[in-house]
Amino acid sequence: MLFSIFVFIIVLSILIFVHELGHFVSAKLCNIYVDQFSIGMPPRLFGIKIGETDYCVGALPIGGYVKMAGQEDVPLDEKEREDTYGHVPQERWFKFRPLWQRYIVIISGPFMNFVLAIFIYIILISKGTLMPEMEVNSKIGKVEENSPASHAPLFIYDETKNNRKDYAENPDEVGWKTGDRILSINGNPVRKFSDLFVNATLGGSSEEHKVVLEREYSDGTVKRYISFIKPEIIEGSELPRYGVAPFYSALLKEVIKGMPAEEAGLKEGDIIFSANGVLVDRTTFVELTEKAPVNQPISLVIIRNGEKQNIQVIPATVGRLRGISLLEASDSRDDKKGLIVVDIESEAQKKTGLRRKDIITKINGEYFTIEKLHQFEREHAGETIELEVYRPPVVFGLLEKSSTLNLKVTLDPVQAIGVALGEKLVKVNYPVSQWIPEAFKRSYDDLRQTILVLKGLIVGTVSPKVLGGPIMIFDATSKAANMGIDWLLGLMALVSVNLAVVNLLPIPILDGSLVFILTIEALMKRPLSPKIQERIQQMGFVIIILLLLLVSWNDIRRILSDIIP
Repeated sequence: MLFSIFVFIIVLSILIFVHELGHFVSAKLCNIYVDQFSIGMPPRLFGIKIGETDYCVGALPIGGYVKMAGQEDVPLDEKEREDTYGHVPQERWFKFRPLWQRYIVIISGPFMNFVLAIFIYIILISKGTLMPEMEVNSKIGKVEENSPASHAPLFIYDETKNNRKDYAENPDEVGWKTGDRILSINGNPVRKFSDLFVNATLGGSSEEHKVVLEREYSDGTVKRYISFIKPEIIEGSELPRYGVAPFYSALLKEVIKGMPAEEAGLKEGDIIFSANGVLVDRTTFVELTEKAPVNQPISLVIIRNGEKQNIQVIPATVGRLRGISLLEASDSRDDKKGLIVVDIESEAQKKTGLRRKDIITKINGEYFTIEKLHQFEREHAGETIELEVYRPPVVFGLLEKSSTLNLKVTLDPVQAIGVALGEKLVKVNYPVSQWIPEAFKRSYDDLRQTILVLKGLIVGTVSPKVLGGPIMIFDATSKAANMGIDWLLGLMALVSVNLAVVNLLPIPILDGSLVFILTIEALMKRPLSPKIQERIQQMGFVIIILLLLLVSWNDIRRILSDIIP
């Protein structure tokens, strides 16, 4: 926890420092008197005064500011103004500088956040990165039943045709499939899987989306289609979706001894490309195998050392706790050792009586590890077993006290070939000539995504429930830090772009409000009266408080949903 707090403060401090540095440098270049340059909010902890400026650190690491003569977030009366800036020549006051200089000073903060994102992406691109497949390509994995993608019409793509009415009524194919690569949506290129989510969520469900996709068939032929689809709010989600999951290659991490996969000659590092002529990924391969007819061979096409090979394997019948994800849990107390339920599908919850966060302490009276459980499943398919379950208290026992349960469940008989599947990571390297262009592309993608989210909030296609505050950012930075420095830097770049855009919103107290006021001044050819500016600041304070309450409630709601099973 202390490490997570330290990382969060460092990330936030860097973002604020760069933002305020933009204001500070541009103010100095415009010969504006800068009284204080602070990272963190008052009270002042420590600092040093160099020349006219006090460089300091505030006690509250939630912001920062550049204090300039004649630029007052909280309006001063005449006496306060005289006491504070009476010694400063008026030509060095912010409000008396030319309008174009004031624009530059205000916009420089958000601009520097965007520059920071580009700089971070250049670092990541230059060093090369191991990334999950979904971060570098736009292939789709499992297509959910009865989802928009499952029944979307597909027409052979014709560059001369642009609209649905240009195509015949009867499509050439129906339904997206695992392995399809999405090339563009509504004319916008798609580079990675998250672009699908962004377009589905933010493009809205009121109109059809025009999707161009590429499909590779098992014989190696490739065809390009155009598909017209409307995203929908599918059960269990709050946002419109196409109904597809990311593609994860079926990479063999382990081949279990004595199981059909070993006998068939499969090896660690093989990638299963197709099964029975159907392209598969990790999820769809497991589902296809589990539902395979008993004693019937499965024809696999695997990729080994970059080359395709054909292999046949006859699955064996094993037992499985289906719809339940388990991890080994350990604690100093014996009643908290065992297998923790980290995720469980609703059907499995109804069937077994288990729920998330339960700890299976014993199976048939014995302590079990994950490895021992898998062996047990192979030997006891279809049998009913007895689980001893420790159910932790909910909210420190206020909502529900801890308890011990004895549950009887059946190991569902399914087919399996005896492999453990891992995650394929892709090494991404760019030539030096592409470092800066690619960094600009990634920063632009973040910028476009942020703007689309704001647009969705305004028009109602995005729920305010998706917004998060400091707690969500803290959680995200903690997880990114645990995943590695590359993930943390990537998140930092994204947050920096978000900060740049949000700061330009015309909300009082934010930079955007000053841009708005300066624009009005330019149109009126005279500044707004101090009274009006004071009212704007007061209104802005109320808006900021309401926004903080909203995002804080969203953060609390997420915490509660994680605490309460």
